[in-house]
This record gives sequence, structure tokens and C-alpha cells, in this order.
Amino acid sequence: MTLVLELPDAWKRLLGLDTDDAAHRARQMLITESYREGRLSRGQAAEMLGLGFHEAEAFFKRHGAEQQPTWEELEASGEKLRAALQA
Repeated sequence: MTLVLELPDAWKRLLGLDTDDAAHRARQMLITESYREGRLSRGQAAEMLGLGFHEAEAFFKRHGAEQQPTWEELEASGEKLRAALQA
């Protein structure tokens, strides 16, 4: 799919898209934001970015896209820990 996005020059500069690799950077931004919103899993986003596990971890950290655990995940972890301590 080809997507054409027209932006004023001022917006391009603000978004860092006034460079030769603008299409690549825009793709990274779209994938990162989709991951941040929970539309993509970490693995899906890493694959789309062409990154291995450790590269993806560093990339997401650099771009502030580290997902925080949900309340349900924290509760499940707590339950597992309690069960392990009682065993």
C-alpha cells in the first residue's frame, strides 16, 4: 500500500520529517504509536521495524514506548508470587 501524506513544511520540520529518510521515519512513528496504543504487540512492532528482540527493546526505550503492565497483569503476578511463597 502506498500512503501519500501532505504536510506543510513547518510541520515536517517540527516532526523531523524534512530529511531524506522521511518515509522511513514516518513509518517508525506510525508503528511506534500503534504499539503504544496497544494495536500492535511488541513482536509485531519489532518485526515491522525489522528489529531483533534486543534492538526493539532499545528502540522502544529510546522512543518512550515502553508499555506498562495492566492492573490485571499486576494482580496475576502478585497471585503467582503469593502461591510460590506458600509452596
